[in-house]
Parts: sequence; C-alpha cells; structure tokens
Amino acid sequence: MAEWMSFTPMSQPTIEILALKKGFLRAAAEPTHALVRLVSPEQPAQATTAKRAPLDLVLVIDRSGSMSGEPLKAALEASCRLIRGLRDDDRVAVVTFDSQVDVIQPLAHPTDRDGLLQRVRSVHSGGSTALFDGWETGMRQLVGQVGKERIARVILLSDGQANHGLTDETAICQHVARAAAAGITTSTVGLGHGFNETLMTGMARAGEGAANFGQTADDLDEAFEEQFAILSNAFLRQVRVEIQGGSDVQARILGDFLEEGRATNRKLGTLPWASSLVAVVELKVGPAARADSLLAVNFSAVTKDGEPVTFGPAILALPELDLAAFSVLPADANVAAAVAEAVIAEKLEQIEELIRSRLIKDAKENLAALAARADLTDWVKQKVAYLQRLLEEDEVMALKEIRYGRRSMTHGAKTMNLEDFSETVAHEMVANRAIFLRKKAAAGRTTRRQNPTPPPAAPGNGPTQP
Repeated sequence: MAEWMSFTPMSQPTIEILALKKGFLRAAAEPTHALVRLVSPEQPAQATTAKRAPLDLVLVIDRSGSMSGEPLKAALEASCRLIRGLRDDDRVAVVTFDSQVDVIQPLAHPTDRDGLLQRVRSVHSGGSTALFDGWETGMRQLVGQVGKERIARVILLSDGQANHGLTDETAICQHVARAAAAGITTSTVGLGHGFNETLMTGMARAGEGAANFGQTADDLDEAFEEQFAILSNAFLRQVRVEIQGGSDVQARILGDFLEEGRATNRKLGTLPWASSLVAVVELKVGPAARADSLLAVNFSAVTKDGEPVTFGPAILALPELDLAAFSVLPADANVAAAVAEAVIAEKLEQIEELIRSRLIKDAKENLAALAARADLTDWVKQKVAYLQRLLEEDEVMALKEIRYGRRSMTHGAKTMNLEDFSETVAHEMVANRAIFLRKKAAAGRTTRRQNPTPPPAAPGNGPTQP
C-alpha cells in the first residue's frame, strides 16, 4: 500500500485525535473518550468548477407482488426522476425482477429517454421476490465497465422480502461485498411499510453505498442527491479506521454496541473534499498505562484512481493527573457532543432490540430516559422527540427510523470544524451546507414538505396498528 506521504502537500489528509479531557486518570472507575477524525483538504481551485465524473448507474427495481401499490409506484417514479436527471455522457441500465429477471435497458447512454421512461412506467407487479438474482443481474451490467473516470453504482429499490432463489442474508451481503471490492458499489432503497430493513441496510453497508428508505418518490429525492453529491466530490473511498489501545488500555469504537467484531475497526465509507469522517473511541485506562501511547490510530482507504493508501499511525499522548486535578479539568464541548451522539446511537440500537422483542413499554421508557439527558445536541433532541412520537403512532416505521437514523449519528461525512456536533440550531436542513453534510431529524421522509403529524395514540404496552 502507498503511504499517505505519497500525496502532494496540498492534498494530504489529516488525522486528528481529540481527547475529551486534556489529561487522564490512571485506573479510573469510568472510561474516558476521544474523537478520531480523518480530515480531507479543500478541493483544489482548478477542480471546483469541474463537472462531476460521468455515472454508470444500474437501477434494479423490485416488481414482486409484495411491492404492489404505493411501493412500486414510488420506485418507478423515483427511477424516472433519476433517468430524467442524467447527463448525455452518463450511462444507465434498468433491471426489474419478481421471480424472473428482465433487463429492460442494458447499460447505455440515455439517447432515448422518452422510450426508456415509457418502459419503466409500464412495469407491473408480479410474483415472488428473486432479490439476489435481480441484484446480480444488475451488477453484471457493470462487470468490465468500471473505470477510473466514471462512477459505478447499483441502486436496489425493493422491500427486501427475498423469498426466491438465494435468500440467506449473510450470503447475499457477502456477494455484495465482493462486488464492492471490485469497484461496483451498491446502495439500497427500502420501500413499503414492512420492508426488511436488516437486509437492505446490510447490503448497503457491504456494498459501500448508502441505505435509504421512504414512502414516496419525494422522500427519495434528497437521498439520491446526497449519494451523487458524495460520489461526485469523493476525495477517498472505502475509508476504514483501526484503533489499538496502548499498554493496559482497553479501546473500542462506539456506535454499534450489538455488532460483534467491530470494536476496534470500522468502515467509514467515502470521504468527500473539505469534510471529515469520525469515530468515537472509549478508553478504559489501567494502572500500567503509558502516558505517551494511550491509543494508536490508523486509516486505510482507496483513492479515486483505485490506489490503496494508508495513513498513520497517530498516537494519543496525555499527561497523567491526580483525582483532584482530573475532576476539575473541563471537557471539550465538541468532543462531548460527539460522544453523546455515539452513546445515544448505542442506546437506540438497544431500543431497536426491545421493539423487535415486543417490549414496547420498555422501549418507550428508554426513549423517555434519552430525551431527559442533559448532554444532547439540539439535533439529537429533535431526533429523539421524533422517534418518541413515531413509536406512539407506528411501531413498524419507528423501528426503521431507529435503524436508519442511529447510523447517521456515527457514520457519514461531517463538517471539518465539528459544528455539526455542537450546533445549537435545530433546523433539519442548513441551506448553505453541502447536502451530504446536512442533518435531518427523520431518515425516511423529505424535508421539502411538512406533513402534519397525527395526534399521538394513547400510551400502552401492546402493539399499535399501523
């Protein structure tokens, strides 16, 4: 792998380790925390006006019987909007599937948009869901087509209810991961009320793409804009962070409490220009810890040209303090806000499990406890309040909002100056910020229209009716 020093001085990323407190207490009863960031430089002036790289886009549309009605309507309308927005130098393929798979448009430049749009609109719902076969057929449209100057992406629009052909979720995700390693990435769009969010988010994570969901085509517009903005402004992709605690220091990455094997490393995705990717690290410092090497951090990534690169190690060193000095040491407000988001993400993951286990009363009580915390940013307050309302109204959709929403707390590009952690403005969108840096309280609805929220249902322990 190439080392980071192979970058020019103006294009080098920066590793930052920001401690919650500028000192540590040996053998402390409670862990301390640090924020780890890989920060990209500003985009060179000569490149800021350059148009985005052309797309090689494959739309894989689920037309199975479970998609009938509004889900299929939303999938077709969203696909048509994407097709209408393509440039002449882009290429697009469209694959539809139920128990059978049809390629209604092989990968080609959109020279006959009207004809393609007509074929898409004529798709009707059918039989079973051969999800893997549909995805694989779409992926194969890009085999041998991946180039340095083009963006290759499969977008799967489905309810994720795989029941024909290969249905094992782990095996499906393994295939998706192998394609991503070869440069063919996958994003997913969950549609319908009862779509399988576990499979759809798993495929997106394995495919190094984005996971989105919505009920209408309007809900998906911003999600697609965000995807293409990230791809168009990519500085590095396939970014992964690895951490190692120093001697007698236990270190883990916060944010995915229930997922095994991700305590010391995590995929962070694509890093755009003038942004950062972050991980929050928990440190349990033992009595034999060394002050000069509490934590080592390394990043790996792939450049736009496909070159593997590594960055690091960066070392966290802090002065040792006694209990009295440590107790009065102020905490960094930005780091504290980031830590709070990561902790909330883990607690939301536990709430998700409570809902899946039908322990609705416990889930509501845990959400109420989160809402009462004093360390929440305005954005997190807004998100938790929305989840509370939604859990009263619709448990199924609350489950999906939690799964998708908690990941936005610990995954994805952040601003360079950490204002997204410590901000006091609770707006869902900040107009002067790049779309991939905007923060939404709700993951599965658009911010471009404001639907009134129905009055909450009466509190209860049992399931609510959707």
